[in-house]
Amino acid sequence: MIDKNSILQIIGCLMKHPQFLSETDKYILTPKDFRTKFYKYLFIAIEGLYKNGATSISAIDIDNYFDTNESAKLIFQKNNGIEYLQDAEYVSDVSNFPYYYKRLKKFNLLDELKKQGIDTTQFYNENLTDPNAVDINQNFEKLEISDILNEIKKRILQVESAFLRNDVSESQTAYCGMEELLEDLGSGSDIGKPIQGEILNEIVAGARKGAFYIRSGSSGISKTRQAVGDACYLAYPFRYDDKVGSWVQEGYNEKVLVITTEQDFKEIRKMILAYLTGMNESKFRYGQFSEKEKLIIKQALWVMKEYEDNFIIVRMPNPTIELVKNIVRENCLTRNIEYVFYDYIFISPSLLNEFKGVALRNDEILLMFSNALKELAVELDIFVMTSTQVNANADDNKNIRNEGSIAGSRAIINKADVGMIMARPTKEELDILKDVIAINGLVPNIVTDIYKVRSGQYNQVRIWSFVDLGNLRKKDLFMTDSRLEVVNCDIPPVVENWEDEEKRTLQIKLKELSEVS
Repeated sequence: MIDKNSILQIIGCLMKHPQFLSETDKYILTPKDFRTKFYKYLFIAIEGLYKNGATSISAIDIDNYFDTNESAKLIFQKNNGIEYLQDAEYVSDVSNFPYYYKRLKKFNLLDELKKQGIDTTQFYNENLTDPNAVDINQNFEKLEISDILNEIKKRILQVESAFLRNDVSESQTAYCGMEELLEDLGSGSDIGKPIQGEILNEIVAGARKGAFYIRSGSSGISKTRQAVGDACYLAYPFRYDDKVGSWVQEGYNEKVLVITTEQDFKEIRKMILAYLTGMNESKFRYGQFSEKEKLIIKQALWVMKEYEDNFIIVRMPNPTIELVKNIVRENCLTRNIEYVFYDYIFISPSLLNEFKGVALRNDEILLMFSNALKELAVELDIFVMTSTQVNANADDNKNIRNEGSIAGSRAIINKADVGMIMARPTKEELDILKDVIAINGLVPNIVTDIYKVRSGQYNQVRIWSFVDLGNLRKKDLFMTDSRLEVVNCDIPPVVENWEDEEKRTLQIKLKELSEVS
């Protein structure tokens, strides 16, 4: 399904005003949007000329562009390229570019849906002998891409609801299932894989599947770094220990998805490399390494390659609820991912546009975002952790910080299983805690207020930790109440639930890693 008129108009508009290609917040065009080789070559030529500095482009400019590409030149000539471009330039009006851009995208969407075997005739009917075709095609002009996709989703949901009735109410006696419950007690089924921080793990029972955690903090408090550090701890079973001078088994072998809204891929990869090597991330800016450090980096790359499928990064600078849901579902279902870190919940332009025409306040939108993440955790039986900013008054709170400190909406926490807020210890707090700090030997640089834990023994407590911001590694030091009185927390020994075969495999891998040179 090719809308030749829209393509003619778009080509003509781009010749007159190629600057449209820079307006990526409004228009995103790639060669894939042009469904024949002839149209693809025209777009590639226009894009190439614009990148080389052209402010307007003529048919002759494009003809000359193909002089170095024999096959493209031949296709251009066979399709009377010069005449076509002259017509495009003549009939096009740059003021109509937004209309034809949207129209082209809609036709391309219908084409992709047809390739998937989905009937699209209710949106656009090419069979003009059909008495309904005129009305359908006129209505097509009014449709947005989201309208088409939502209608397709509605069809699927209607079928799903007919065959998978999971949301109906259910009643049971209190005794029903008690025998299974007793068998399950003590099996560890309610305990998730550990994340960094022994005390935190004891309080929240690790990264539990079906659970949704929110970790809030002010800008610059290392929310992203802690998320990536936790993801690394779950994804990679090895990291370099500088104290013993060798690689050690420290971590797990789980599949993780990290969705970042701010950091680019390069920054996340540097964080991972810092975590694995134990080196300060700042070293990677300059690249001045000793021979030993070069070897450790080489070994870290071996770990990342060996467990490549364990750590997936998605960059999403302008998220919407539907986009996040689709990305999480796709990755979890196709890659068997069970741990998701989303950094972070905020009001993006696209998120506002998602609810355009609907009278919702920002706090209501943020609540819907939070609810969607919790629903994904339950639906897919995965662990989901996200982060939020705190408001300006959070640092003034001398008691346990709670949902009242969250920026945008305190209701975000409603569906969360765990709520915590990070802050920097004040000089006054460190002075009060000097005796317990002396025992531990490390000065805490992060304090985490735990204000919500479903079914947890500990609540309304503060965990004092040292986070090496250079390599993302974290160590919990001690715990207090709101009055800064130490709360004893018996940390049970870590139970490694490795199968014998898996344990042997890890031992072999660790030996292979140590031999990388």
